[in-house]
Amino acid sequence: MDIQNQNLDIVWVDNDAALAKWCEYWSTLSFVAVDTEFVRRTTFYPVTGLIQISEGKQAVLIDPQTIADWSPLRALLVNEDVMKVFHACSEDLDVFDHLLGVLPTPFYDTQIGEAFASAQWSLSYVKLVKAYLDIDVAKDETRSDWTLRPLTDAQKRYAALDVIYLAEVYPMQVERLIAKNMLDWVLEDCESLKWQYLQNNDAEQNWDGVKAAWRLSPKGLTLLRLLYLWRDERARANDTPRGQVLKDRTLWALAKFMPDNARDVGKTEEITPKQVRLYSDTVLEKIALVNELSADEYQKPLPAPLPSEAGDLSKAMRAYSKQLAQQLELAPEVVLKRKLLDPLMRHVYEGSPMDWSNPAFNGWRKDKVVAPLLEKFAN
Repeated sequence: MDIQNQNLDIVWVDNDAALAKWCEYWSTLSFVAVDTEFVRRTTFYPVTGLIQISEGKQAVLIDPQTIADWSPLRALLVNEDVMKVFHACSEDLDVFDHLLGVLPTPFYDTQIGEAFASAQWSLSYVKLVKAYLDIDVAKDETRSDWTLRPLTDAQKRYAALDVIYLAEVYPMQVERLIAKNMLDWVLEDCESLKWQYLQNNDAEQNWDGVKAAWRLSPKGLTLLRLLYLWRDERARANDTPRGQVLKDRTLWALAKFMPDNARDVGKTEEITPKQVRLYSDTVLEKIALVNELSADEYQKPLPAPLPSEAGDLSKAMRAYSKQLAQQLELAPEVVLKRKLLDPLMRHVYEGSPMDWSNPAFNGWRKDKVVAPLLEKFAN
């Protein structure tokens, strides 16, 4: 179908009163389709260029550059009676978290849904619309700068189609999931995605994920954590990407060699003269702080990667998870993601305790995936 011949009802919202009126209307519905356009080249936070919302009839384009009162949209996003429907929404979560200070609740991701509905993993919006509506959606404005004004008619049309069709696809996909008794599974995984987003944005939860951190001594790990948390705070305060403050490899090298003067800081891997000038005093302060600690105050050693002998176990567990996926008629990637495999393997190979805090280990996956894997390999 040629989308160029279709007429769209597009509404441009650029004032608080209009936004409030639309949010009042949307709050009476069971769901709305939502999307955002943003740029993020040299900033820590996404710069929102546009917010699109549709119930399937009209596409409302909200201009964030002219809105002062976001409270009606904030209320809509956390309205428990209105499902917020996205496609591949991880970056949209970041937009609303920064712009409005809330995460959509409840929300539904059609990309996650399709991994259950048709066992296709990470399906693009273009392919999703083609599969459900037999419509070819052009993506010719993907690289537009959405912060520039005025937007062109082509940009507005592109943005509108991202939510108009999404609102049509959503109920059709839900029907398929209900037929497979998997709608609750999808909703669980959407909530799990929100949990993962919060984890990924918590520096305290991620400092030990620096590559080869496990090679550092407890003292070096202590410094790595302090530097990582400081870098995150600095990047947020300056709205600068973390890597522009200091790269992970630089943090690791500082934690490994613990220089005691600015000159030696300047010899650290991938550090620039400007970074030395700006940050060497802070780095040396953190090193001095660690040097004052006693050994019992250091971070505990991190577990080393599993040995090569565990490779056969990894292959066997992956192969079995694919069998489970076939039986459940799901995409293999949704059954056992990489981040879930490692703790399961450690539990089986080393006998380390399972950490059940990750919601992906619970819900439907606990009975249908985790339990069968442990029963087969943990004995």
